[in-house]
Amino acid sequence: MTADGDALVRLGTCVERRIAELGLEYAVVCRAGGFSDETLSKIRKGAIRARPSTYRKLERALRWGQGSVEEILAGRDPVPLVADEGLQTEELELPQSSTDSGFSPSEALRRVVRASARELGVTAAGVEEALRLVRQDLAGERGFSDLVRETRLSAGLSLAQVAARAVDPESRDHVIDAGWLDRLERNALDPAEHPEYPQLDALADVLNLDLGEVQERAGRQFTGVHTLWSDDGQVRGLSGKELTDPEDIAKAQQLMRLYRKAPRRDG
Repeated sequence: MTADGDALVRLGTCVERRIAELGLEYAVVCRAGGFSDETLSKIRKGAIRARPSTYRKLERALRWGQGSVEEILAGRDPVPLVADEGLQTEELELPQSSTDSGFSPSEALRRVVRASARELGVTAAGVEEALRLVRQDLAGERGFSDLVRETRLSAGLSLAQVAARAVDPESRDHVIDAGWLDRLERNALDPAEHPEYPQLDALADVLNLDLGEVQERAGRQFTGVHTLWSDDGQVRGLSGKELTDPEDIAKAQQLMRLYRKAPRRDG
């Protein structure tokens, strides 16, 4: 890779890390910057040197000071955004509180979701998926896509670097590519692209993740299968839905106790 290519990869890594730090979705960054998802994807991958005007927009969207991109490309850190630079970040116009609007919290949320779905062209199935992810966020859970993305960024690896290292241990064939990994991290895989054991095994190895956790999170995200362990950690149960009711959990624990391996009898 050329020096320019290395600099672009470094920029892509910094951009992804910044997006994660701010807790932003890619679509929000694109809207704030006024550029396409394809442009952001190429910048994140280190695949293009964009126009200076695009970099200025990117800096504003990521709340970096002007000139930050050039600093990163030169091997330095981004410029902090300070008040006297005259740059202001876009602020989201939040809905009124339920008290001010006269709506209950649930009704206010319903109206916000409905308006957003219509504006973005999201289908009913898409809304259901978004709500599932929101419930996951509120419960403090990270999905498989989040786990892969955050671990990769923490390790300072680019999409291409992870793809290059993800190989089958026996055949040494590459089992993922950077484009697939990008879609995985954005939770944008088609059903036919959902990861299987070779991909899960390779990602666990490259990112130094526990394979059991990787399988559990992937199962929950892509098949809706939830894992429940027995109290002693010896039996694993699978459920087609998340068990939250204490009575259902108690029944599942009782069932797993019945299936616990019995001790051997001598003689």
